Amino acid sequence: MRAKEFITEQNNLPDRITKPMPATWIIPELQNQNAYLQYRFAVALAGAKAARNGDIPKMDKDSVWGENQLVSGYMNPGVADDIDFALGEMGLKGSKVLVTSKDSEETSDTGVNSPIKGFKGYKRR
Repeated sequence: MRAKEFITEQNNLPDRITKPMPATWIIPELQNQNAYLQYRFAVALAGAKAARNGDIPKMDKDSVWGENQLVSGYMNPGVADDIDFALGEMGLKGSKVLVTSKDSEETSDTGVNSPIKGFKGYKRR
């Protein structure tokens, strides 16, 4: 079989494909190049029946992360300036939104005092 026999551009599918494939849909608003949107759709689709029946809560339309680029300054607390510079280098206008605390902090339920007594070569604070 030659590639031109099975790789073709066409506006509609032939019966040999459409008849054996029941209820197959394309979704023009869900473009292939947006993997995050596809992921969110897959999660919504997986829970659609249960959400319609009220068995689970409906999915939020937006998440904190959105479908936006995420940059964490875990090892570089000055990354905010780098983000602004990089956006400018690409000719992009816009802003960044801080969605966490600026510094790395322990949560209130994290124990910060060790029950282990300090030993030689390892002092406790």
